[in-house]
Amino acid sequence: MENLPFDTEGIDIDEALLLQETYLALQAKFGIGISNTEQLTLNNFDLFNNNPYLSVAGILSVNHPITKCYLSFIKIKDAYVCSHKGQGVDWTQPPDHFEYQVWGSIISKKDFGRVLIRRETLTDKIVGLIHPIELEFKDDKPFSRKYYVVANDKDKAMLAMNWNFRNSIMEISDERTVIEIAGNVLVMGIDQTIDKEQTVLLTENLLKLASNC
Repeated sequence: MENLPFDTEGIDIDEALLLQETYLALQAKFGIGISNTEQLTLNNFDLFNNNPYLSVAGILSVNHPITKCYLSFIKIKDAYVCSHKGQGVDWTQPPDHFEYQVWGSIISKKDFGRVLIRRETLTDKIVGLIHPIELEFKDDKPFSRKYYVVANDKDKAMLAMNWNFRNSIMEISDERTVIEIAGNVLVMGIDQTIDKEQTVLLTENLLKLASNC
């Protein structure tokens, strides 16, 4: 197995193979490098604050002519793995087992404030009738119907999320994609374990969005 530029301690052989396949697929399709300086501060984002067992196990830079783009390989401790004793299950001494997720990040020249963007659900629509907190783009009804957007600074977010930026988001085909922005740092991804095809698609979407950040 190729030497991988990630922390692989505690992952099983299947996870290691998935990691290698994903890394090789990225190498084959994109200009990528190993980032030793850029770091993603996980606790800046609500997306990562619900699990205390997260760490950034490696970051790849992705070549873009204008904007800095990265892929962060996040190592997650699986809290649901348990050890077996005879025919029973011992929940008191679970072995350490880790999985990976991949999240893209963009260092923008704009300050968006705090923003969350995801596909809108029926629940969002109902809640919005009672407590209208969602950011609405009156000149872009298709985007507002499709996406749920909340921001802590409406004016700042409206200015930064221009027409080209919104169109790039509209082109994202996977409806599970979530985007969170803290100041000038945007992260995007899907809350699932590493998958080669999904990571390649994520990188394609990341580069398109970076052109309009």
